[in-house]
Amino acid sequence: MNTENRPSVLVVDDVADNLMLVDGLLQDLYKVKVANSGPTALRIALKKPQPDLILLDIMMPDMDGYEVCRRLKANPATADIPVIFLTAKSSADDEQQGFDLGAVDYITKPIKTALLLARVKSQLSLKEARDALERRSHEEKRRLEIALAQQVKLGALKSTFVSMTSHEFRTPLTAILSSKELLQHYGARLSAAERDAAFDGIGSAVRRMLEMLDQVLAIGHADANLLEFRPREFDLECFCLELVSEAFSSQSQPGRCTIEFDMDWPSVYGDQRVLADEKLLRHILGNLLSNAVKYSPNATEARFAVRRLPESIVFEVRDQGIGIPPQDLPHLFGDFHRASNVGNIAGTGLGLAIVKRAVENHGATIDVVSEPGRGTCFTVTLPITSSTSSTTSTAG
Repeated sequence: MNTENRPSVLVVDDVADNLMLVDGLLQDLYKVKVANSGPTALRIALKKPQPDLILLDIMMPDMDGYEVCRRLKANPATADIPVIFLTAKSSADDEQQGFDLGAVDYITKPIKTALLLARVKSQLSLKEARDALERRSHEEKRRLEIALAQQVKLGALKSTFVSMTSHEFRTPLTAILSSKELLQHYGARLSAAERDAAFDGIGSAVRRMLEMLDQVLAIGHADANLLEFRPREFDLECFCLELVSEAFSSQSQPGRCTIEFDMDWPSVYGDQRVLADEKLLRHILGNLLSNAVKYSPNATEARFAVRRLPESIVFEVRDQGIGIPPQDLPHLFGDFHRASNVGNIAGTGLGLAIVKRAVENHGATIDVVSEPGRGTCFTVTLPITSSTSSTTSTAG
């Protein structure tokens, strides 16, 4: 047996010969501590690591074994340490008094070696089983607390979602119904441009509702630990250009905000193929670009830049929009949080919460700098590792 893993036994007796005898019997099997008085025993019992078992003599001066046992059991820090009385007192009343005080066993002197070893081994085995059961109970309690906390969070999420959808879905649903009735009752009188505008309104409202549903599903997947990291190789430049096109075309007013894309990828790093999780990056960059367009005034420009560095890829999304008030920055990535200056601009408050979870799942970091009325810049740094660097890169 590894000596470090041996159970510890505290032997308490005021007679030095008795301490030496019991120490000699136990030392090959256990770590033995000794005390020649009650007060000393109490101090040792409190000191870490605490003994797993105490062999306690009864007849000692100043503080007898009964009083030591009473104090041990009265102190929550030592109450669970099993105590075996080891004494020359052998009457039934003496034994009963010992058990009443909380002792687990009672061995009379003169000591019989086989009996002592058997009783010690038995009590230590029982303690080990109790400790294991207590640990398992604690772990199960902890798992239950985590599960309950998740249920509370999920309940709050559902409640907020119901509240949010009752408000946010009303606008696109009203637009769909209005366009439907317009086309149904007056379609023949409308010009081609007016009919196209009505259909465009329906399409825009449907896309808005789908966006909200996608965001809620993404948050649900993230909170259920289903937003997994699944890297694959793809062309980063083509991917980014696709995101720019999607963000530009999603504007409620076409051409309201332009997006400048810049990619700084030195030739030493080879082509722009990377091994990364395309879905997580789409959550991150798609949301940031969508926000840059959404919160920018008319006739402004947003900038999307990608830089390849020796140990990372840096994505920067910068706009000249309404900015974020300082008091909102600490809560920016919280579920359903929206900045205090968004006004009537539609939104669920889930986009940046999804961004944060996706950033963490990809092992990346995100920073934000913003000034109200001047714009916002989000910087996402994706470390280059064996799971993110291109297999065709010429750089080490």
